[in-house]
Amino acid sequence: MPTLTQLRRFAVEIRRADLGLDEYEPFCPYRLAEEHGVDVYALDELPESGCSQQAVDHFTSIRPDVWSAALVPVGTGRFIVENATHNPQRRRSNVSHEMAHLLLEHEVDGVLFSGGQRGCLNPTTQQMETDAAELGAELLLTSAAALRAARAGKTDEQVAEQYDVSVELARWRLNCTGARKRAEYALRKRHG
Repeated sequence: MPTLTQLRRFAVEIRRADLGLDEYEPFCPYRLAEEHGVDVYALDELPESGCSQQAVDHFTSIRPDVWSAALVPVGTGRFIVENATHNPQRRRSNVSHEMAHLLLEHEVDGVLFSGGQRGCLNPTTQQMETDAAELGAELLLTSAAALRAARAGKTDEQVAEQYDVSVELARWRLNCTGARKRAEYALRKRHG
């Protein structure tokens, strides 16, 4: 299993090699999916392909909070189905998370569903889920970008807007990467 440092480096490598982005530029998971030949479909488009309207209605109208996205195997390929009732920032996070499973070459038996909270309902191991959560988030908002934003004194809302992520994801990244603590420590050290 990769370390946190390895996952962070991998995210930077993917951003550069696949999309030509540095650590500080906003990232589009839909472009990454396209680059890897992974189609992304909205759940409400699936009745055209034989999915029951009752299932679509359940996850888009009745219980939209219980299902976010799915990585679906088809032969040797994959595609992603996302819940289009969620706001755009959450959808970006969902697609980034599912792409992380693909990039980490996680072997799963069948469809891998993202639930209503951060994480999948049926990962083969919890470590796989943790790794996909970290890689997906690092792709959206790198540790370096979080540190730069914290040093600039940006709020969660400002970071969320700059990187087109939810306020919750921005807050999580600014805290879990240690960016805020490092920025506060540097400020205290400068001011004695």
